[in-house]
This record gives sequence, structure tokens and C-alpha cells, in this order.
Amino acid sequence: MKCIKLLSVIVFMFGFALMGSAQTLQDVAESLSKGVELRAARDFDAAIDEFERCIELAKSVGDDALEHQMSAEGVLPELYLAKVQGLPRTEFGAILEALETAVEVAEKYNDQRTKESAERQMPQIYLAIGNTLRSEQKFDEAIQNFDKAIDRNPDFAQAYFLKGVCYESMRNEVDMDENYRLAIEKGRAFGDAQNAQSAQQRLRNYYYNAGVSAQRAQRWDDAIAAFTKSAEVDDNYFEAFLGLAMSFNARRSWDNAILNAEKALQIRESADVVFWELGVAYKGKNDRTRACENFRKVTGGPRLENAKHEIEVVLKCN
Repeated sequence: MKCIKLLSVIVFMFGFALMGSAQTLQDVAESLSKGVELRAARDFDAAIDEFERCIELAKSVGDDALEHQMSAEGVLPELYLAKVQGLPRTEFGAILEALETAVEVAEKYNDQRTKESAERQMPQIYLAIGNTLRSEQKFDEAIQNFDKAIDRNPDFAQAYFLKGVCYESMRNEVDMDENYRLAIEKGRAFGDAQNAQSAQQRLRNYYYNAGVSAQRAQRWDDAIAAFTKSAEVDDNYFEAFLGLAMSFNARRSWDNAILNAEKALQIRESADVVFWELGVAYKGKNDRTRACENFRKVTGGPRLENAKHEIEVVLKCN
């Protein structure tokens, strides 16, 4: 009799446990459904809370709720990433924190796609922070953030370009040159033609302007060095080769003047100022025929009267 009573108690307790388990499984399903509804309504914070609750409930149930648990876990990482879209674009700190959390959650649930998506956005945020600091002339802090962007994307041409701009503003020629060249290299290699071109133009213009300043001070060797760097950065830069021709003429290095003037003409076929420089160089080499030939090609501009004087008075060209 006692055995029967004990068995009845065990059966009752087992039945109660089954009922409790079934009720908890239903709770898991309801929580999952509620999370889906909140997600559809774009209430991401509430959806995250509900899916996390669903996961905990599923763990308490065990294998019967494994499918529900996996469904909730599959949604959570992308929800953390979606939260970023709702943040104001200027709240950089909050955005970075949200992205870092998204990466952590994606790693936890083995969601490589969401992890990579979050990681791709981080360099852009550091770039935006750096650019804001650059506009405030806080160049050292700006560079620190550009470096953080580069740490996360070593091929980020725009970050190198903006670092170059900072160093140019700081009059740090060595680091400016290095970063502009890296921007050119990375931009060309990874399809960022805009920043590659911007870096090339800034760097070639920097050296060209240095050459012009040296010319005005009649520091011809410095001018030649600067124009040479400008032409090296952009071998299609007419002004750099013209500057070299003028500077070599001033140094009475006639053959070098002719070489660079001819390179300038390959870029721009008709240029009065280049024909003038060629005329000067050939005159310096005592090549009267070629000097006259080039002075005659000067048909306008500020050197026209000088060319006529060379033709009619100095060289007495036929």
C-alpha cells in the first residue's frame, strides 16, 4: 500500500514537471515571437532584451528549446549592429561603443558576416573624428585618430591623405611626403582614385610652389631639386618641367634645359614660354639655327617682344 502511494506521488511530480516544462517551452516560443515583432517595429533595444530573455529561457528548458535558442542567437548580432543606424552621426563615441559591442556579440554567436560589417565601419568613424579635429587645427589628435583608422584598415587611402594634409599644415615635410605617397599607392591599388589623385595634386603642388619660391630668390639648385620632386610625383605636370627648363637655363645648364623643355612640349604641344626657353638654351649652346627656329615659334605672351628682339637684333635670323 505504501509503495502504491509512493508511486502515485512520483507520477504526480513527474506529470507536474512535464507540465512545467511544456509551459516554459511555450514561454520561449512567445518570447521569440515578441522579439520578432519588436524587431519589425525597429524597436531594437526592446528586441535585444526580448531575444536575450528568450535565450535564457531556452537554456533553462534544454534541448527541446534549442531551435528557438538558435533562432534568437542568429538575430542578436545584427540587431546590435542595427542600433548604430539610429544614433546621431556626430555621436562618435556612442557609435564606436555600439560597433564594438556588435563585434563582441557577433564573435560570441559566431556571426562572421555581422562582425566584418561592424569592423568595416570603425575606420570610417575614426576618420570622421580625425577630420573634425583637423578642421579645429588639432593636428596631433587628428593624426592619432587617422592612425586608429589605418590600424583597422591598412589600405585606407583617405586616412593617409588626411594625415598628409595635417603634416603639411604642421610644416612636417618628411611625414607629409610619406603619407601622400602612401595615399597615392593605396588609392591606386584599391580603387580609390579620388584620394590618390588628391594626394598626388597636393604633393606635386607643394614641391612646385617650393620651386617657385626658390626661383624668386634665385636659389637655382633648390629650385631644380623642388621641381624635380614635383615632376617625379606627376610626370604629366607641365609646370614642373617648365620650371626645370627655366632653372637650368638660369644655371647655364643648356642640355638639361632643352631636355626638360622638350618634356614640357610632350605634355602641351604649343606653349610660347617653352619655345622661349628652348631658344635661350640653343642660343647658349651657340646653335643659332635652332635658337632662331624656337624664337620664331613664340607668337604671343609676355615673351613675344623679347623673342622679336632676339630674332631681329641679337641673332639677326634670316
